[in-house]
Amino acid sequence: MVDRLNNSTGVLGALKYLQSSTRDLSSAEHRLSSGLRVNSARDDVTAYHVAEIMRGQKSSLSAVTLSLGRAESISDTAIAAGEQISKLLISMKETTGAAQGGDLSDEQRQAYADRFADQLEMLDRFVRSASFDDANILDGSKPNGVSFIADSEATQSLTLKGRNFLPGNAIITVGEIYDLSTIDSARGASAALDESIKNVGDQLTEMAGERKRIEAQKGFVSKLADALADGVGRMVDTDLAVESALIQALQVKQELSAQSVGIANNAPQTLLSLFRA
Repeated sequence: MVDRLNNSTGVLGALKYLQSSTRDLSSAEHRLSSGLRVNSARDDVTAYHVAEIMRGQKSSLSAVTLSLGRAESISDTAIAAGEQISKLLISMKETTGAAQGGDLSDEQRQAYADRFADQLEMLDRFVRSASFDDANILDGSKPNGVSFIADSEATQSLTLKGRNFLPGNAIITVGEIYDLSTIDSARGASAALDESIKNVGDQLTEMAGERKRIEAQKGFVSKLADALADGVGRMVDTDLAVESALIQALQVKQELSAQSVGIANNAPQTLLSLFRA
């Protein structure tokens, strides 16, 4: 029966539930399509604010990862050059050994001297070519090394030590002073090469240690970035299964509410039919 003519509470109530279910359905569909439970601060101001802070930290970690990636490339370049230098020093050792023969003719001795000079030149070229992104840690141009940021606050850093692998210095002691023109010169060059080979081996060990530290830090930063991304996801991402079930329920609720509105709207017709009779 119709309780009021001017204001039908049945129609208004059914309409209210229809509007509510339609609004809830629209919100659920938006969350499902965007994949986000919190799209703006209006949805959940606390979760939105914390998620934005975590996103900023993750962006900072991306910069750290790029910095450490550059460090890896510079280190790899230096190690590769150091390995080739070590092999070349061994080859030079063979040259000086042959040049120590007492039965060599002047032409043969000169041939060994020329070969040794070429090897020294090649050694110098190897060192000067060991550059990545304008950074060479083997030619003495970086006495303080090269530092890279290691955390999102830029309070920690990792440093690749600067070294001088150029011939005639502390690490590679053999240089142009040894021309192999005499047996004594060849012996002196051989002794210097023994020292140089040992020094380069020690430096390669240190460089490998630096490379492992960079790799470990990069792995830690990567895991930290993944944890932040997972944390942001838990705070703002929607549960697709829950939203899908909710949408189905709201669709049923919307349909029932629409039917209720139709039934409530038909109630006044019952009263009019009495007057027609």
